[in-house]
Amino acid sequence: MAQYLPTTQFNLFGWRCSFNPGPFNVKEHVMIAIGTHIQQNNFLAASTGGTSAYATDILAIQDLFYGQRIGPLGGILLLISSQCIGYALAGICRKLLVRPAAMIWPSNLVSVSLYNTLHGDENTTRKRFRFFMIAFVAMFVWEFFPTMIAPILQSLAVLCWIGPNNGLLNKLGAAAGGLGMLDFSFDWNAISTTGPFYTPFWAQMNYYVGMLFQVWILIPILYFTNVWNAQVFPIASTKSYDQFGNIYNQSRVINPVTGALDEAAYEAYSPVSLSVSFATAYFFSLVAYAATITHVALFYGPDIWKRFMASRAEEDEDIHTKLMRRYPEVPDWWYGAIFILMLAISIALCYYLPIHLPWWALLIAVLLAVTMILPIGVITAISNNQVGLNVVTELVCGYMLPGRPLANVTFKTYGYMITDLGVNYVQLQSMYQGLLFVSDLKLGHYMKIPPKTMFLVQVYGTIIGCIFNYYVMVMIINAKRPFLDGTETDPAGQWTGQSAEIFNTASIIWGLIGPARMFGPGSQYSSIMWGFLVGFVAPVPIYLLHRRWPTVGFEMANVSIFALGASTFPGPYGNIIISGLIASVISMWYLFRYHHSWWSKYNYVMSAAFDSATQIQTMVLFFALQQFGISNRVRNLLLDRQANFPTWWGNDQVSFASILTHLTKQKNATLRSTNGL
Repeated sequence: MAQYLPTTQFNLFGWRCSFNPGPFNVKEHVMIAIGTHIQQNNFLAASTGGTSAYATDILAIQDLFYGQRIGPLGGILLLISSQCIGYALAGICRKLLVRPAAMIWPSNLVSVSLYNTLHGDENTTRKRFRFFMIAFVAMFVWEFFPTMIAPILQSLAVLCWIGPNNGLLNKLGAAAGGLGMLDFSFDWNAISTTGPFYTPFWAQMNYYVGMLFQVWILIPILYFTNVWNAQVFPIASTKSYDQFGNIYNQSRVINPVTGALDEAAYEAYSPVSLSVSFATAYFFSLVAYAATITHVALFYGPDIWKRFMASRAEEDEDIHTKLMRRYPEVPDWWYGAIFILMLAISIALCYYLPIHLPWWALLIAVLLAVTMILPIGVITAISNNQVGLNVVTELVCGYMLPGRPLANVTFKTYGYMITDLGVNYVQLQSMYQGLLFVSDLKLGHYMKIPPKTMFLVQVYGTIIGCIFNYYVMVMIINAKRPFLDGTETDPAGQWTGQSAEIFNTASIIWGLIGPARMFGPGSQYSSIMWGFLVGFVAPVPIYLLHRRWPTVGFEMANVSIFALGASTFPGPYGNIIISGLIASVISMWYLFRYHHSWWSKYNYVMSAAFDSATQIQTMVLFFALQQFGISNRVRNLLLDRQANFPTWWGNDQVSFASILTHLTKQKNATLRSTNGL
């Protein structure tokens, strides 16, 4: 476009501008990507049920389960304030989480490799660019199979194939409603969940060992020994239940006037019960939180102090930091102004929206996030795994404001978004956006983007993304309400409403019923609170072993990441365990160790190609369906990815099950005839 656009310059309020600023360069590309990345984390979260725009779930459960719909102004301000309030902390923490070379932020290495491949010198990047295009086209074509042509490739449940009508095997093998044992996926959307091509191998092993321990060992033991009356409820479910195994009817115990718990109605109805998978996920969430504090204090405490002193004295010797000093730094008051403005808006929303959260409780939520952004940021920056504050904030608010479900989820949201990165699955919103900003600041640090430009791009992307987020959420709720509120079941299994379902269950457990009743002394789930003690103590012997034998590698054992993997709910993620683990071993162990020259040249390029192809394939599929009019309504084009592809055994579970049954009978008949010879 630089060859064809006019170069005439205009004077706009003293600022000279032109339709043609010159050739498109790598820094412009990075800034566009960062702005759209933030918007995508808001927009796609609403359209796919992801966890990025965490505050959306407040609006969703109020509409779906509490019969209240917040208008556009209040809803959009809630989204913007919950995300931007953590930006001030991101600016302050950049000295400790961005500038040090040890804070690598692994996911950014893929982006850096991609930009250098696309914009580098042709003589040096020609082979990498050709490899990128081959990998991109291959994955682009392949993704049509698991997403449209043969959705069965998304989840190949071996145990369910062996016994399609066997209830036990279905509980163990199904990814949807089961534990996902021996469940394979050939969909890169699932395989790439944990970043197998760029997350450090030691971190992935900690994560997968934790997940395997919980899903393949602990949960089956607890379920089949009927701990917590586990066999009354599904083995893997995020719903809340009454004592008879029915879905908990929260409307029976809510005072319609105050929105708080009606204790007499609660005593007459039933206590809340959980599936064994959900209960253990809560336990390991507490372990992960406590272990993060201990692990960072023991292994990184002295180094953090040294880095803090070095940042104050501007003595950090990192080469990227030296080069970035050529640009004027963002004044601290910019971050302070954002923080004060968003905090004021948040306090106003506490008064004017039906969320029942006092202003002082909001301040405590922010304070909790302030204390944890650094230790969680350190773990995330070195391992690409991030511990959330969701359970801890729910616990604190549950004791402070018992019987207020909407206040509890709002408290959790403002605490979470300050420190979460969205690397993992069910996490807290202010925490999230704060570390998302830090991650993008590190990308700008790698690519030498002026800090002030980064600031403006990030704020702009957040605001635009929140506006889209709200309206996409409303559209989805209007189109898929019966599936999302549990009235009906989506036959395709795409619209389970799990994100809002988990949020609503949490509002019942921690807000409406309260942790004192759910997890206090004498309660059914009181043992879950031992997770705090386990988490605080478990890293200590590992640290002592590391001090005694520093060359053995004990520092690679990370209890917080292990617990994070164990706290990952098996449901929709059961199909990532084996496939993701295989991809990780191939890339980060085998190729890294035995073909390191190839790995260093092409590994991150391949990861970028696969990720880019997957995302663009989704967009192309959507627009292609819209263009050819396969779906009758644009809304359904966005919501139904599989559209009306002809039915065959690869996308018809009934037909596929009948084929498996026929093959099984044929095999048994062959065995009988063979045995008779």
